[in-house]
This record gives sequence, structure tokens and C-alpha cells, in this order.
Amino acid sequence: MNICFITHNLPFGTYEAFIIPEIKYMINSGHNVLVVPFRPEGEVVHQDSEFLVEHSIKLPLLNSRIIVGAIREAFENPIAVAKSLLSIRKSRNPAIFIKNLAVIPKALWLARYFRQTGVPDHIHVHWINASATMVLITAAILKIPWSITAHRGDIAVNNLISEKVKSSSFVRCINENGANEIRRLAQEWGKIHVIHMGVELPNENKIQPKKVNNGNENFRILVPANFIEVKGHSYLVQAIQLLRSQGVAVQVDLAGKGELKEQIQAQVIETGLTDCIEFLGQISHSVLLENLFSGLYDCVVLPSIVTKKGDKEGIPVSLIEAMGAGVPVVSTVTGGIPELCVAGTALLVPPKDSQALSEALSILIHDAGIRTSMIALGKNRVKEHFNIEIIGLKLMEKIERY
Repeated sequence: MNICFITHNLPFGTYEAFIIPEIKYMINSGHNVLVVPFRPEGEVVHQDSEFLVEHSIKLPLLNSRIIVGAIREAFENPIAVAKSLLSIRKSRNPAIFIKNLAVIPKALWLARYFRQTGVPDHIHVHWINASATMVLITAAILKIPWSITAHRGDIAVNNLISEKVKSSSFVRCINENGANEIRRLAQEWGKIHVIHMGVELPNENKIQPKKVNNGNENFRILVPANFIEVKGHSYLVQAIQLLRSQGVAVQVDLAGKGELKEQIQAQVIETGLTDCIEFLGQISHSVLLENLFSGLYDCVVLPSIVTKKGDKEGIPVSLIEAMGAGVPVVSTVTGGIPELCVAGTALLVPPKDSQALSEALSILIHDAGIRTSMIALGKNRVKEHFNIEIIGLKLMEKIERY
């Protein structure tokens, strides 16, 4: 089967490493896969996405090649193009309308490109925002089936969601919260399906759990999250300050980048925690996985919150990967996290509660029995419900059906 995946940036840039396993699954299953990043920027950062470059077309949202192709497509197929653009008029505000107008040239170019090189059997797009608008137009011109993976913030934008649900073959949501939100917005139930993001499970022989001497050695914590508000870094810094005041030895590695990084760095300096909190910067996804598998970390923490704007987590793949690698998880009761972290698989605390977060970490540090139980239950949870071999098959079955 010939499948086109539309990403935002992958395999380039720093984001979307969580999509790599399912594209890899499709390729390894014998399907011909083409990846078209919506707005490819930067170079390849994640080593495990390098193989996707040969399967990708790296063109910006707009350049001379895009413009020429779009004009030719509009000239040669004016009626089809005009019909495909009708839905954009329903954009719910001027800002979204302008964003949707901006994707038209690349949507027309993509239709022409496929007409010249071979029309795919199916297009699958990640994110139900402007990138899905592009596919909405391209698929309408070519009259081919297409589908969407909706994540989190892209749902909140509500960019032509009803029209996209109506036009697409199906919408895959990564958690129940997102699915219910789209059902409410689109007043559609039959096309909305929950299929979690999947991860590759490591060979059991490669996993080397680290032994912690009940608080007598540094307890090493990884926070694999970009510095954005929803990730709640500041509450973890406060929790670490509480633990240090109790004489608990910890080492925290913060991996990622983002607009709030300088603010968190200033907080770390102000609280006197520079000796135990390190900023790693952007780390290749494959390197982070190797560190998890090697037993470098005793715990992965994600102190996520719900922002004032209503932003919240989907199901963070970083937590799925940690649990699959046998690393205990501490997080918060927000978004889709409880859907992953069912009873006994992780320690969850209320968001924005540094005291509760420090207490959960203290329990994990000093109770080897809880750690052992969480590792076993967490690995089993991921193996049964978030294994890419299971998730990839579910997604592929949906695509093949249409």
C-alpha cells in the first residue's frame, strides 16, 4: 500500500520523535511510505529519524517551486480546486482563516506532485490544525481517502474540525479526553477512534535497572520535556528544594528546550540547586532511550499542569517510554496521564502541588518494594496497551479499511 504521512516537521527539527515508531512500523510492514513535513525546519536532530530522510520531501510552506506548481494545478483543474477551497470559508475567526489561506499553495502543489509521481492510496496527517487543512484540500482535489491523528493543543484550536471529520475517513485520537472533545465539536461519533501512540519495546536483555541504596546514593531523575508552561517544571524545582532540605540526595537532569528555559534556570539558581539540577539541552531521542534502557535513571518525572488557557497533556510518550524501559514514573493527575498510569503503575499527585510531588519522590526513593512493583506493572501496562506492534497494527487496519 502507498501511504503518505504528513508531519509538522519530522524527520527534521527537534519535535515529533513520538511519531517515529509508527512510521517505522509501516515501512517494516512492507508499505511504501512517503513523509511530507508540513513546515520542515532545521536539520535532523534525532538519530533514529535519520532513516526517514530518504522517504521524505523537504519543501517549505512556500517557495517558487510551490507557487509554480500551485498555479499550474489551479489552471489545469479549476473546478476541482475551487470546490476543494469552499470549506475554508467556514473558518471560525479571521486568524484561523488566514492560517488556512496560507496552506493553499502547498496543498495545490502536493496534489499536482502526486498526479505526476503517483497518487497514494491514503494520506494520514498528524495534527488536526493547519496541516490537516492542507490535506483536506489535497485529498478533495485527488478524491482519495485520508485520515487524521489529533493530539492535544491542535484540538483546542478548533480549526475546521467539523469539516475535517466529515471529509476524512476517520480521526484517530491519542486519548479519550481528546476523542470526547472532538465528538462534542463535530457532533460525530462513528468516525472518532482512540488509538494510543505506541512505542518500541526494548529487548529485555538490554534493560539494566539501576539499584538505589535507599537514599544513601544520588537518586537520579530525568525530566524529558520542553520548557513550556504545561510541563510544570517550576513545581518540580520546588519539590527538589523540599527534598534537599530533608537531606535527600538527588540529581535531576532536565532534557529539552523552550521559551521558559531561562526562567527555570533562574529559579534553580535562586533556590541554590545548581549542584543537583542540570540542563542537558536538546538530546537526541535515541540517546534518551539508551539512557533509560541502560539504567542511568531511577525515575522519570513529568510535573504537568493545566494552564490558564486550558492547555493540558495528552498521553505523554515520554512516560510510556519510561514505563516500557522499566523506569518508575511520577507525574500528575492531568489530561490523559491517568489513562496511561492506572493503579500501581506510577505515582500520580495533584498538579501544582510541590509538597505532594516531593512526598511521592521520597516514597519512591526510600521504598524498594514500591519501585519493584511499579516497574513490573508499568512494563506490563505498556507491553499490553502501548506496544507499537499492537498500536501500529490497529492504525494500519483502519487505513486499509478505507
